[in-house]
Amino acid sequence: KGLIPPGPLGTPKVALARARGHAVRAGGAMAPGDEGRTSHVMSVDAEEQSEKPEYTALSSADARGPLFAVATVGVFVVFMMATGSKAWNPTGYLGFASYALLYVVTIPAKEALNTALVFFAELLQLKRIDKGEGKVKKLEKLETIDYCYLGFNTLVEFVGMNHIIAFLLQGPVLTRLQQFSLTNGPIAFMLTMILNDVIYYPVHCVAHKRAFYPFCHKQHHRQFVPFRGYQDAANQHPFEQIYGFSIFLASCHISARLTGFHAGAAWVAFFAWAILNIANHLPFDSGVHLPLPYPAYPRDHQMHHRFSQCNYSTLTSMCDRLFGTFRAFRALDEPEPPEPPQLMWWEKLKDPANIEDENDEKEPPPMGRPDFCPSHWSVLWVTVCIFLSTCIIEWVRIGGFPDWHVYSIFAKAFIVMFNGGLLCYAVESACAQPVDVKGRSERLYTKPTMQQREERENKNLQAVESKPYKRE
Repeated sequence: KGLIPPGPLGTPKVALARARGHAVRAGGAMAPGDEGRTSHVMSVDAEEQSEKPEYTALSSADARGPLFAVATVGVFVVFMMATGSKAWNPTGYLGFASYALLYVVTIPAKEALNTALVFFAELLQLKRIDKGEGKVKKLEKLETIDYCYLGFNTLVEFVGMNHIIAFLLQGPVLTRLQQFSLTNGPIAFMLTMILNDVIYYPVHCVAHKRAFYPFCHKQHHRQFVPFRGYQDAANQHPFEQIYGFSIFLASCHISARLTGFHAGAAWVAFFAWAILNIANHLPFDSGVHLPLPYPAYPRDHQMHHRFSQCNYSTLTSMCDRLFGTFRAFRALDEPEPPEPPQLMWWEKLKDPANIEDENDEKEPPPMGRPDFCPSHWSVLWVTVCIFLSTCIIEWVRIGGFPDWHVYSIFAKAFIVMFNGGLLCYAVESACAQPVDVKGRSERLYTKPTMQQREERENKNLQAVESKPYKRE
């Protein structure tokens, strides 16, 4: 009917694919759930692009997400007004004028934090991972709809931060220095971060289902290669901001009930959660992570934006590895590895008598820290930040410095965390050494094969026959 313009995405094949219900995107990307379908995403020919570059994408937009966003913000505002000031000002410390002023101040403050992270990344000369000649193109310029989502989310984020600060100041947290321990300090910190990912993982998986994806999570995946930091992180549906803050608050409350939660560890958990959400959308392979088993890195989250059916977790990849959704990082310009040939069942059988030692042909395992082990530097920095945050809270509470013997409360936690960091360092150092893969014949205490046994018997028989016979 002339609704699809002529051009790279206006060819008859693409029109037929759209008519059959298949998703077509520019740049070779694929919508979630389309991997197993029979029709693949059409790649655009370079000559065709050069002839008509104005039609690089279809101009039609899906209105389900924006309409649901407006409805979400409307219900959110009505709910806050109907429930009183406790919903939007849970601490009760701020009046309306100071509340509005602080809301305005937080907008440039988040951009300043993002600029500071970029400055330190460039100062350390970290490798950029948003460069390459791959088919995946990033959203270079934000559009009007993106700025609308960012504007909505500034309000939702500010209310969510107020609830988190209310938990830190008035919630079930411990504030006295004498109440600090190993369980309500470092262990509660790690438990909160693991719980956050365990709860967030299934919610994120559901958001990628075909029935829910267009209404909510599709906006966040407009960016295939994140590089702006905060703007790419906050460019999502307001409903995602609501359940993101709710999951973190629920994790904090669960940790406070199970192990107790000291305010020093809780403040560090809040800042670490916020900073890592920004770092996951920066274009640097920073390697920043938390001292958790199977820590997640910013490069893992970039793979989630490029291949949406993998790497759903943000702080640790335990759930991804457990349920088989983890995908290792691959650079944008790195070619796809060749698929192994499909063998029939009889081709996989091997004769035990003629089997060769496969270890002689295997490459040595890669050197470096194993995936399950965090860096000893992450253990050190988190421990120092928790101790320093606890001291600052005590100094503010009593209005001065306590006696020096009070700081001995850190001794037990320091010993345990120091040994944990030492263990991570030992594992990393051991795995940094080159490994000499020995064959079966070079190992000790191995059973000889039938062929080796026959060769040994023949050699012994030849040795006996070659000796001259001596009469006793």
